[in-house]
Amino acid sequence: MNLNVLQKGGTVHTTPYPHIIIEDALPEDVYNELERTFPENAVLSTEPFDGGICYRWKADKLLQEAFKPQIWRDFCAYHTSAEYVNQCFKLFEPFIPEQLQREFTNEEVKARGWTEPQHNIHTDCQLVMHKPITERTSRTPHLDNPVEIYAGLLYMPHPDDSGTGGEFQIHENKGQVQQVNKTLGRQVPEANDGGVVKTVPYKRNTFAMFLNTQNAIHSVSLRQAPTQYRRSVNIIGEFKDRGYGRMWRVNEIKN
Repeated sequence: MNLNVLQKGGTVHTTPYPHIIIEDALPEDVYNELERTFPENAVLSTEPFDGGICYRWKADKLLQEAFKPQIWRDFCAYHTSAEYVNQCFKLFEPFIPEQLQREFTNEEVKARGWTEPQHNIHTDCQLVMHKPITERTSRTPHLDNPVEIYAGLLYMPHPDDSGTGGEFQIHENKGQVQQVNKTLGRQVPEANDGGVVKTVPYKRNTFAMFLNTQNAIHSVSLRQAPTQYRRSVNIIGEFKDRGYGRMWRVNEIKN
C-alpha cells in the first residue's frame, strides 16, 4: 500500500514562493481507508490550541505501538522518515540552504517526541481538527516558525460537511518582511501583505506543500456555514533548533 502523498511527483511552482499542489494525491482506496478510520475522538481528546479552536494529534502519539488503526501509524511513520524528507529536499533543492542539499540518513532524521541529540532534522505528522467557526479565520496572513523547512497539508474534509471556505491561501509579499507578531501566530504586518494570489480549495485528497521562505506568507480563508470540524493532516520537516539552522531571520515581537 503506497501511502506517500508525493507518489505522483509534483511540479514546484516558484511564484510567489516555492510550492506544490497535488489533487487526488493518494490512491482512492488508500484515501478512503484513511478517511473511514480518521481518529476523531483521539484528536478531540487533546488540549486545544489557538484560543481553543484547534486540536492536534501529533507524531509522538501516532507512532506509539499501541496506537490504532495501523494505517494511520504507518502513514505517520513514512511521512516522518528520512526517505520522505529526502524526497522533499530533492523537490525543493534549487531553493533550500546548501546544508540541506544532500541525502540524510535515518540516524539524522526523527519524528518530534522521539528525537535524540544526533538527530539534525525533526519531523512531524499531525492530525488536525478546527472547530466549525465562522466569525474569524483560523489563521490570518503569517509566516511559520523559522526552524520549519517545509510544511505540507493534506485536506480530509468530513464527507458530510456541506460548508465552504477554510481554504489554504498563498499571498504575495510587498517588500521584505522584517518583523512578525509572534503572539498572533507570526502574523505579518499589513504593509507586507500583497494579498491572495492563489487559493487551494478545501477539497478531499488535495495536498499542498510549501517551502518556508521569508516571503512565504499564507493564511486560511473564512468558513461559510460549516457543519463539521475542518480536518487536515500537517506534514512538517524542520531543523532541530535555531542553533542548527533556520529558514529566515526577522524580528519576532510579542504583544
